[in-house]
Amino acid sequence: MAASDLIKDYFTSSGYKELPVSKSPKTLLWQPDFILSKNGYIYLVLVKSNNSIPPAFLDRINKIPSRNIIPLIIFAQKLSITNENIITSAGISIGYFIRGKVLNLKIKKKLPKQEIQKEIKKKLEVIDIFISSKQDIAEREFILDRLEVLRKTNSFPFNPPHLIEYDRFVLNKLYEHIKQVMRNCEWIVIILEDNFSKVVRYEIKQAVKLIRHENIFMFVKSSSSCQTKWKTDLNNIKELKTIKYLPYTDTKDLEVSLARAINKRMTEIQKKKKIQIFIQ
Repeated sequence: MAASDLIKDYFTSSGYKELPVSKSPKTLLWQPDFILSKNGYIYLVLVKSNNSIPPAFLDRINKIPSRNIIPLIIFAQKLSITNENIITSAGISIGYFIRGKVLNLKIKKKLPKQEIQKEIKKKLEVIDIFISSKQDIAEREFILDRLEVLRKTNSFPFNPPHLIEYDRFVLNKLYEHIKQVMRNCEWIVIILEDNFSKVVRYEIKQAVKLIRHENIFMFVKSSSSCQTKWKTDLNNIKELKTIKYLPYTDTKDLEVSLARAINKRMTEIQKKKKIQIFIQ
């Protein structure tokens, strides 16, 4: 008997009901191996023959259209603790099928959205985010759009991000305006791509002084041109050892890296503030 059939038998013998795969939500961006239901929840089950899953695909799995739908990945090999935490903190359930047995199920059920929003409003201050990059690159608007998606999907307390239109200022006034706006921001997203910018260099220096380093999200294009033109700045960041930057190749890659970095930081904040997101 195939592994997926044995896994399915385990769940059906535990009170789950199998549903036709045709019952998958029409907006779903991936195909589950089978679908189950129990106690008002629908489980979209993906069976993996190893412990590897591409980050881009993981991001697609996380985009579920309803809170009563639970994506569940069953792996055939153990994940590292780090990878387990990355997956479960995103609200994706996991389990293992090893030596013919289903083991270590970690089912993540989110609380109703209204309850989460109430807790967040009570315990978290609104976060202002500065977006740093030249205004004529595609990544800038892309980041703006993805932050809005993350805000809506996860009830994150984000104000509309701050984007400065550089061509409205002479240079000395621009720098003063950047510093003034950044003083009122808790986070900054920095994008470094193939073309060097003195203004972005200034923003990096100000961010290091004004913003807590765990709230600096830096994304660096994986190209020799970018590494060369921003070499001094990247070396300075490396020397600090308090700011991590993430490489990206294109906007699809950038979307995944951004989502993982923001979700990870918000999970840390929610844990510190004792905000409950999932049903215990």
